[in-house]
Amino acid sequence: MKIGDQIKKLRENENLSQEKLAHQLHITRQAVYKWENDKGYPDIQNLINLSEVFEISLDELIKGDHTFQKNIKVKGGTGLFSNRGLLSSLNYFSLFFAPFVFPIITIIAGTAEIKKHGKRALISQLIPVPVYTFMILFFHLTTYLGIPEEGTAIFEISGTIFVILTLLCVAIWNVVQGVKLLRRQKNDGRQ
Repeated sequence: MKIGDQIKKLRENENLSQEKLAHQLHITRQAVYKWENDKGYPDIQNLINLSEVFEISLDELIKGDHTFQKNIKVKGGTGLFSNRGLLSSLNYFSLFFAPFVFPIITIIAGTAEIKKHGKRALISQLIPVPVYTFMILFFHLTTYLGIPEEGTAIFEISGTIFVILTLLCVAIWNVVQGVKLLRRQKNDGRQ
């Protein structure tokens, strides 16, 4: 069944005139007329509103009209960036605002592509953890063994430098990966 026929059938089942339906949707009666006579299609927001008015799913509303289904183009977002591309890149940038947390959430709830980038970002953000752990254990061990502070000063300085370099490399890698994804998304959007 075509979308126009479906809208007309649902409208008549609810005993609504075209004008009353248009009023509920905050559109003109002419728009409802065009939909019902296959002279135009409702946009996605109006489809959602129609599904709410008729208390049916979007799937039920458009299922029978294969021509209409082919005309629906959902790119996952608006503008140059899709939601998937943006979420994938945010996994890497999350190092600065929600390390570990954001990638774990996207690994649990994301699509396959988003999960892949979530895993990569999480692994990169976990790299400094063993370095920190080793440094803390070594400092506690030297204190426990009673090694004089003069003997550990060089290790403390070099260890601190190593930790800083590790953090810097992880941050640079994450930023580069995030920017690459955004650029790829932008280039894909232009084609």
